[in-house]
Amino acid sequence: FDLGTSGLKYEIGEALGIHAINDVTEVNEFIKWYGLNPDEVVEVVSREDSDIYEARTVYQALLHNVDIFGRPPKRFYEALSHFADDPMEQTELLLLGTGGNQESVVEFKRRAEVDTVTFADILLQYRSAHPSMHDIVKIVSPMKRREYSVASSQKVTPNSISLLIVTVNWVDPKGRDRFGQATRYMDSLPIGAPVTVSIKPSVMKLPAKTTSPLIMAGLGTGLAPFRAFVQERAWQKQQGMEIGPVLLYMGSRHQREEYLYGEEWEAYRDAGIITLLGRAFSRDQKEKIYIQDRMRESLTEIRQDYLEKEGTFYLCGPTWPVPDVTNVLEEAVVVQGGFDGKKRDGMKEIERLKEEGRYVLEVY
Repeated sequence: FDLGTSGLKYEIGEALGIHAINDVTEVNEFIKWYGLNPDEVVEVVSREDSDIYEARTVYQALLHNVDIFGRPPKRFYEALSHFADDPMEQTELLLLGTGGNQESVVEFKRRAEVDTVTFADILLQYRSAHPSMHDIVKIVSPMKRREYSVASSQKVTPNSISLLIVTVNWVDPKGRDRFGQATRYMDSLPIGAPVTVSIKPSVMKLPAKTTSPLIMAGLGTGLAPFRAFVQERAWQKQQGMEIGPVLLYMGSRHQREEYLYGEEWEAYRDAGIITLLGRAFSRDQKEKIYIQDRMRESLTEIRQDYLEKEGTFYLCGPTWPVPDVTNVLEEAVVVQGGFDGKKRDGMKEIERLKEEGRYVLEVY
């Protein structure tokens, strides 16, 4: 994104909140089907401050404020049941909303995870439940910004900000195209279109000392903050500062399709910024190789840079590798204990490092 004259400032490790809007065509279709007056004025929660209400037309509210194409939680079904005139629909909605029996629990899970139904889908299905727009804005979740880790250092790119985003789209069991709201919005933006954004602080911060080693593990788009980290370290070196070791472990399924920033990583390695590049492409060979496998292969480097030289470990991406990656770090602690002539408890040591801010997770 070009920052232009916005004056936006951001720090290493922060996230950029994208204030996306709903798809115009889908909003107009919902207004027509539901029988709404697009020019009627309603009060909705402000996207900037949840304690403030603002006046919007129905069209504006559905475009900017009401997450009508988002996924409904149980409480929506329960709230909608109070508007149903048909006793059968009212009972079904109430059971789905309260988990009244095992069948309704299973059905809610199927709707959420398999059918990926939206608020609009439910309003279409239960015709006898027809809340007014004034009520819809109360029972449908407000739209929230979508946050993405910043993938650049402003010292290196002062007039722009980079994000690492994968467009989210799928086909549901009924054959309907579905999209992630924010990525669809960004995908449709023409070049030069203005975007409303905000900055969110993060736990992903560089150590104060430029010589402190960095041990980073990122899966998929979890590599975003590490690109900013490496850019910053390269800038520091360019300014004549001494920098510490940088170990980067990256994981994805296929190198050909998902080698995100691959050429950049290799260039930084060749320039001596990245001292170890551990790449795990789990599906590119018969046996599956994961990020924790690459870490275990270089346990000596991790032990030296993380424990002896008091580095900081970062993991960003999905939650599933956390136990396996942590086990590798605990193994390094035990091995280090052998060098020190002390018996060390890996789990307790990692907890201590976590409290010191030297074991940092940003997982989702």
